[in-house]
Amino acid sequence: MTKHTPQSDLRNLPACAAEYIKLVIKKMRYRKKVRQDVQAELAAHFEDALKDCISPEEKEQKARQNIEEFGDAKVLGRLLRRAKKRCRPMWRTAAARTFQGLGILILCLVIYVAWFLSGKPEITTDYVSELNLVVRPSADESLNARALYEKAIELYEKSESEISGILLKRHNQVTAEDKRLITNWLAENKEIVDLLRAGNAKPYYWQQYEGDVEPMRVLSMRDLSMFRKLAWVLCWRAEFRAANGDYEQVFEDIKCIYRLGQHLRGDKPLVEQLVGMAIVGLAIERLRDILGQGRIEAAVLSELQNDLEKGTYGKDFTLSFKAVKILFYDEIQRCFTADTLDGGHLYFPRLVRFGYLDELISKDEKGRGLELSEVFLRIALFPGEWPIAARILFTQPNRQETMAMAERLYAFLEEVSVKSPAQCHAEGIDITERVREIVKGNLLLEILMPGIGNVNRISFAAKAGFESTLVIIGLLRYSQDKGFYPESLEQLAKAGYIKEVPIDPWSDKALIYRKTGDNFILYSVGRNFVDDGGKVIRTQEGQVRRWAEEGDWVFWPIEK
Repeated sequence: MTKHTPQSDLRNLPACAAEYIKLVIKKMRYRKKVRQDVQAELAAHFEDALKDCISPEEKEQKARQNIEEFGDAKVLGRLLRRAKKRCRPMWRTAAARTFQGLGILILCLVIYVAWFLSGKPEITTDYVSELNLVVRPSADESLNARALYEKAIELYEKSESEISGILLKRHNQVTAEDKRLITNWLAENKEIVDLLRAGNAKPYYWQQYEGDVEPMRVLSMRDLSMFRKLAWVLCWRAEFRAANGDYEQVFEDIKCIYRLGQHLRGDKPLVEQLVGMAIVGLAIERLRDILGQGRIEAAVLSELQNDLEKGTYGKDFTLSFKAVKILFYDEIQRCFTADTLDGGHLYFPRLVRFGYLDELISKDEKGRGLELSEVFLRIALFPGEWPIAARILFTQPNRQETMAMAERLYAFLEEVSVKSPAQCHAEGIDITERVREIVKGNLLLEILMPGIGNVNRISFAAKAGFESTLVIIGLLRYSQDKGFYPESLEQLAKAGYIKEVPIDPWSDKALIYRKTGDNFILYSVGRNFVDDGGKVIRTQEGQVRRWAEEGDWVFWPIEK
């Protein structure tokens, strides 16, 4: 059989043979090179069959006989295609199958992403109304301190520039000129303190929430910082009064700070409770500092102790999770699409508000919000963000699963909130690690739960600080009445100077007390759960590191 080039294959064939070959090649639907080879082979076959024919008529007749023998052109084309596929090299078959599989996967991915992009959150429950029911007591608005505190904040902001930054310094960090400026400012802005005291007189504090409330930012940053600044205003007034020996007025200011912090506690959002607890801690810390400055009459100390023991929430420093649960459920319905066949999937543009893609999205865009298509387009252009997109598309638990995980999380937090650090240590409970295990694999929960393991420690540290201060006041009263300090805290309690011996949350034993000559030492074993004999940890500058991870937490004596 002679060999022909593709270009000359059909030139010497009868028209019927040429048309038949073209039709077969068309029906093959295969690569161009293979079709050219098959065409050449068919042409050569017909040429060999017709080489003994003399006249055109004879060639035509012979060609039609061959066509009949070959059969239907479509069937022949399909058979030739299959034969060529079976005969091709293994690597070519593998490559073809791979590309076909990739094509199918890409098509499925495109369809899936298109379906994913079409989802939108659906607000089905008014959790904000539920939040307002939790935070608001059954009381008339006239009993709410909110308006008075807001007025105090407004007046402070108008005058803050005069002493910007000075008020937030500790008393050992300011100069004589700073003290003069603060004294003058306090005299000129007496109305701010009057408003705080008037707010303190109200039995309740709450705010009304409206619209889209973010779980970790229910108070604006302005409010958070301003409550702290207002507390420092009272700290400085107490400091100056203590220098003049006016301790009754000093303690009124300290109690005002304490009640300001207590107003922010209770069934409030978690961030609000933590701010309140920090302000209560500031009040107690300043009180201990002032108690260490000089001798105070026993009658004044007794009245102070009684007032503290009758505090708005007593000695209960347990955090409430009622409001934060409601806020979190609200966030889930805003971060997930409506329940569908997949139970509702994550709506990524909402996560932009929590800091994702900060390098790709400006503050203005974050405020106005982005369409999901815009977000994924930016992710596609930055390979470093692809793992996030993969988690959102394929591994993120759906809305129903996230709700179930949140239920488990808050059930655990409520369980351990009443367990002291010593109990958790004895039972081998690492709160931070357990929280990580519960939220593992859930992008939303991982974003919203940073550092929550420290909440338990913060609440019990505040409790220890408060109870140790009551003991210090009782010891100072006892010393004035008896002329010496008791041998033990049990003796102090038996004499009626304290109601009970407080328990150290880091040992589940009594706070450690020892007489030291004409003074005493009172401390907690601290976060390392070890009694270091009253040894404290200091900074490079020699300052005591309060609530350090090592060493003991010494509440008394107060360093000068």
